Formats: sequence, structure tokens, C-alpha cells
Amino acid sequence: MSDYKFLQGGGEMGELIRSIDWSNTPIGAVDSWPTELKIATGIMLSTPFPMYIAWGKEYIQLYNDGYRPILGSTKHPQAMGISTRETFAEIWHIIGSMFDGVMKGNAVGFSNFMFPLDRNGYVEECFFDFSYSPISDEDGNIGGVLVTVIETTEKVKGLKELQQTKHDLEDAKAETEGQRDQLKRFFMEAPAAICVNNGSDMVFELINPLYQQFFPERQLLGKPVLEALPEIKGPVYDILRGVYDNDQTFEGNELLIPIARYDGGPLEDRYFNFIYQPRHSANGNVDGVLVFAFEVTEMVNAKKELEKEKDKFKLAILAAELGTFDMDMEKGTMEWDKRCRTLFGIGHQDTVTYEKDFLEGLHPDDKERVSKVIERVFNKSESNGFYDVEYRTVGVEDQRVRWLRAKGQAYFDDQDKPYRFIGSVLEITEQKEGELRKNDFIAMVSHELKTPLTSLNGYIQLLQVKAKKNEDTYASGALIKVNQQVKKMTGMINGFLNVSQIEEGKISLNKSDFLLNDLVRETVENFKFISASHEITYQQNEPLYIYADYDRIEQVILNLLSNAVKYSPKGMHIVIECQFNNGMTQVSVKDEGMGIKSADVSKIFERFYRVDSNHTKAIAGFGIGLYLCAEIIRLHDGKIWVESESGKGSTFYFNLPKSKRELLA
Repeated sequence: MSDYKFLQGGGEMGELIRSIDWSNTPIGAVDSWPTELKIATGIMLSTPFPMYIAWGKEYIQLYNDGYRPILGSTKHPQAMGISTRETFAEIWHIIGSMFDGVMKGNAVGFSNFMFPLDRNGYVEECFFDFSYSPISDEDGNIGGVLVTVIETTEKVKGLKELQQTKHDLEDAKAETEGQRDQLKRFFMEAPAAICVNNGSDMVFELINPLYQQFFPERQLLGKPVLEALPEIKGPVYDILRGVYDNDQTFEGNELLIPIARYDGGPLEDRYFNFIYQPRHSANGNVDGVLVFAFEVTEMVNAKKELEKEKDKFKLAILAAELGTFDMDMEKGTMEWDKRCRTLFGIGHQDTVTYEKDFLEGLHPDDKERVSKVIERVFNKSESNGFYDVEYRTVGVEDQRVRWLRAKGQAYFDDQDKPYRFIGSVLEITEQKEGELRKNDFIAMVSHELKTPLTSLNGYIQLLQVKAKKNEDTYASGALIKVNQQVKKMTGMINGFLNVSQIEEGKISLNKSDFLLNDLVRETVENFKFISASHEITYQQNEPLYIYADYDRIEQVILNLLSNAVKYSPKGMHIVIECQFNNGMTQVSVKDEGMGIKSADVSKIFERFYRVDSNHTKAIAGFGIGLYLCAEIIRLHDGKIWVESESGKGSTFYFNLPKSKRELLA
């Protein structure tokens, strides 16, 4: 998981996130995460500011090192990857409605908000400055909640004590200067950045260490505020004067103050949360201003960076000319962006529907096929919710036929019921038309080549008879080799014809009920006569009946056996097995050969794709065998896949539905 750049770094929590198998959580595997979640996670891990993400309907949690102390000694590490409802069960009645509101687009934020948390084995009052913000995609669809938070428990306690001390001081100011010293000591030890500006010139009368840290090495004490910090002249100073002149407290949140850290240093855009509070003399007049401040620059910059990444994402989609869709299964609604509407030839801006706009917009020859694909997508056990299909649309208004490739993901609730389906569509009309022209050419050439090959085969047979009659052993041997080459050529031409037929949707299946075990056994026995270079073992379990095209399934098995022989050294063991697995009949072919690199596994069934290695270069082929196998299995409503590791062999699998006879048994 460390290969994902957005998951790099992040300290201890970064390591914890990378160690979790997210496919076992409602969020799903990392490679299926939506872009907005990846961006938010990357930003969260890159900042020391306390942040966490509550994703999806279940509010599954991810958090960084800065947030980890907030969980105390009892909530971490189990909080990572589980629901916020579970981690903060004791306050869910408080925050649950806030989270639900954010998922509807209503961000919230509070300062010094009290939560009764049980995080160290007992319930304690904890205070926080926090904001709950929606994490949304480029269309404003909200997938989760971004929480930025500063624990202010100590600050609030300190402020409460400070207020009490302040009142006590004002009451006793006339009696003793000792209490002034006590208050000063308290200010110096307070967990908040505090200063006192005295008189109408706002002279820095007191500065505690945390306030001085805002301006290292700058001399503040004893100077009027505009002399010590001339940069604040303008709105900030006007606010300060207003507090003094009008005897009114002012509270600011995320206020931008361009200010230097050092004398003569460069101005920096810094953000602060602060309170300006009037200080009163014994007679009740304002004689100064108390300042309580917190710098929140990192939090604000993190929020800005997130917005910037969202803008980049929107630009990338626009540049790629992608259309996007979002289907809410619970509400029964669909949302299409402008590009998606264009690709379906829809000009109206009304709400689109699955039946009226999507299905009716499909080409008649593709409607049934695409509907079946979507049915499988919505069945989690068959597809894991992944959606990848090519189809044609017929524009409602312009009647233009367009080829599209659609990719998407369905999301499921705890009962594996789909509740959301999102994805994108890309126009591939030019590419598909080129492929169709190429297929037409291949089909034409293949048909033209078959005629001379048929004649050549006939001449070879006549010559073989003549050579045998004349007892010409040399000619007989040469003709056998020539005949083998003609058969290879015929096989390749038939392969190209099959590809062309599949691409044009003209391939037909002659289905019947038969015992799969018998087909596999006969195929293995016949193959052994052709190739005796490897040890082939057939492992049979219970009888398995299927309803399929006998010859086509035999073609698939022969291709897999042939590949196992070609790509493994002589004398190696090949095992073919039939079994019943997850409601389907399953066939596997295992070899001890060269294996397949992980980068090639996902492409191995693509048309004309060949693994590039020194070993494969010496093996003839055009990369259509496995493609044909995949298409034949697809036409049978089955699935084909491979498990392999480079240098350790491969196991190819395919499964098929059981026959009606088997289901009734």
C-alpha cells in the first residue's frame, strides 16, 4: 500500500493506515477510493494539525498524528477504520445530527465546545475548537466529513480560572497589590497565548511565554502596540481600539493578519483565533485590553490546499472530456453532468432517469447486454460493484450514434444492498470505428487466405499419397512438416476470424446440457497424445453438469493447457481441476512455469496483448488466445481470471453457471 503516493508519510498514523486491509471495511480497497477521499487523506497525513476524516454513511474514521492524543488511552488504535458512532458512542446524541447535516452540505464550527468524553477510563469534560466540513467531489456530491480540531480543554479551564482570578483581582485591587502579582504569575503559566495592553496607547504591560512565541526575538514588553507591531495598523488595530473605546468584547476566528515573526523579517500571511476583552479599573472604567490568542495558520492552509486540489480534479475531468454520473439507489435519482448529457444526445436540463434517459438512450443492439452488466454490478458477490463496459448511444435529439466506455463503482450497505452508483463515461467513437475497420479488414484477409490454404492442403494430401506409393520416406517426412505448418496457419486464421466474429457480435453458441467432467477428461487425454513433454494430472470432484457450447468450452480448455505447456519448462507438472465453488462450476489449470508479473495480470486477457520477456519472444503467437477464451466465457455469463507470481507459475480459472438439470437435482 506504500505505492500510493497520497498515503506516504504521516508518521505513526500513516504507518497504521497503510497496515490496515481497507477492503474489509465499508470504505473498501484503497485503489477503489474516490479521488476526493484520496486527496483529503493525503492532505491530512501531510499536516501536523489535528485532523480526521469520517467517510461514508458509516462515518468510518481516518486520523493523523496530531489528532491521535484526542483519543486518549482507551479509544486508540481501535478507532482507526471503524465508525464514529462506535468510537464516540457517549456523545453521538450530540454530534450525530451535526454529521448528518454536513452530509447534506451544512458545515458547522464551534469554539470551546464541551463534550463529556470517556477516553481515559472515566468521563471528563473536554473542550474543542472544531469545524465539520463536507468532503465533496467536483459535482458537490458529499462523501464524508473533514474534521479540523484543536483541543482547548486546558485553555478553557485556564480561561475560566483566569476570569475568576480577574474578578477577584478587581474586587481586591484596592486592598492588595499581592493579588496583582498572583494574577501575573498565573498569566505567565497559562496554557493560552495571553497579553495585556495597558492604557489608550495599548502598551504591552504583560506578555506570557506562549504569546512571545508568536514573535521570537521581537521586543514587545513596554512598547505601544503600534510601535512593537506596526504591521497590524489598519483593521486589526481598529478592532483593538473598538474594544477599548466601546467596552465591548470581540472574538475573531481564522482572521488573516499579515505579520512578521522577527524584526525586519518578511510579512507572512498568518491566521489567528483570538479574544479581545476590556480590562476594567477599580472604578469600572476600561483601562486596558486582555488578549487571548491561538494561531491556526496550518489549519487554514490545509483547508485551502484541499480546495485547491478539488479545483485541480475538476480541471482534470474537464480536460479529459469525461462525463460523470451519480445514481442514488435509495432516492431513485440520477445526476448527470453536462458532458454526460451531451454524450447521450440530451439537450434538456430536467432530471434524468435510469429507464427513460439511460436505457432509452442505448443502442437497441446493446441494451440487453448492458442491462445484464449492470445487474451483475449491483450483485456484490459477482462483481464487487466494479463497472467497466463499452456500448453505443443514439442521441435523442441529434440521432447520432456514439461509442462510449463507462467505468464506475457501486457502493453497498451492511446488507450488501447497493445504495449508490457513481462513475464516468468517455467517448471512444473514433477508436471503435478504427477497430471495426480493422476487424473488417482482418475478416476479409482471413477469408481470402483460407481458399489458397484449402487448395494447398489438398495438394499436400495428393503428394503424401504419391510419396507413400513410391516409398519416398524423405518426401513423406517433409510433407508431414509442411502439413503441420499449414495447420498452424489455418489455426491462426480461424483465430482471427473468431476475433472478428466476436467483435461484430456474430459468434453463435450451440448450447446443450453435458457433464463438464467428461469434457475435461477427454480433452486432457487427447492433449496428452499431442504433447508428451509435461506431466498432466486431472483432479475430479463431484459430477458437474453445465449448459454450454461443448466445442467452445473445449477450445478454452485446450488454449489454457497449450499455454501451460508453452510457458513452463519440459517435465514440469500441470494440474487441471473441476469443482463446485460459490454456486458456480469452476475449472482451474495450474502450471509450474515462468509466471506473470503483477503489471501484466490485469492486461493478460486483452486483445493482441502479449507479455514482453525474453522467454515469450521465442514463442509464436498474436495475443488472441486468451482474449478469445475471455470472450467465450463472457458469452456464457461466466468469469475468467488468473492468479500468478513471476517465477512461480500461474493458475488460470474460469467458472460457468450450473445447468438447469444440476439446479433441479
